[in-house]
Amino acid sequence: MSKLHLVFGGRVHDPRGLDFDLETIDLVGVYDSYAAAEDAWRGRAQRTVDDAEMRYVIVHLHRLLEPDSDGISRPREPAA
Repeated sequence: MSKLHLVFGGRVHDPRGLDFDLETIDLVGVYDSYAAAEDAWRGRAQRTVDDAEMRYVIVHLHRLLEPDSDGISRPREPAA
């Protein structure tokens, strides 16, 4: 099974945070390995290294899609 990773970026309101201006979002792509996502992230982030308000991130989609796959047991909501 692939471990999907999303790479995106954009202008943030505070360079220390992740509060993105949604009108500036740059969706770089979805990758099947962390290494591929990191390469894409590095390429985009280096283009904007001099702009403190631009930030690119890697989101581990596989952790959102299958939160129990990391070996940590989490309580589930009861069925309605």
